[in-house]
Amino acid sequence: NTDDSMNAENYIKAFQGVMGFYGLSFLIAPAKMQEDHFNSPATPMIKFWARGSSTAWLGLAYAVGQMPTAAAAKLCTAVSFVCGVLYPWNAKFNLIGEKLDPKYPMHYVPEVLMGLLTVSGIVVSMD
Repeated sequence: NTDDSMNAENYIKAFQGVMGFYGLSFLIAPAKMQEDHFNSPATPMIKFWARGSSTAWLGLAYAVGQMPTAAAAKLCTAVSFVCGVLYPWNAKFNLIGEKLDPKYPMHYVPEVLMGLLTVSGIVVSMD
């Protein structure tokens, strides 16, 4: 008996849930997002950029639900990987830009989430 729970449709729903949550968090609690993940205060400019970026995350979470499943799964996988590289893994490993000071253990959450979403997307795209 095969477990059918790991499929493209469920993967897209998981991606929508994660990105929808992040989008709402950036919109409603930008200071909390900053201060939970970094050892630096949320400035007015950081809160401004976080709120504005919520539009893209919420729009993406909606849009992938309107796309054909195969294309949406590929987009979700690519976005999860690139998001991981540009955000949590960059903060951890200083891949691009200036050295940041992530706050642990909370910063493990996006590091692991983007990894799980990336690997899960690869797995469902192979079916």
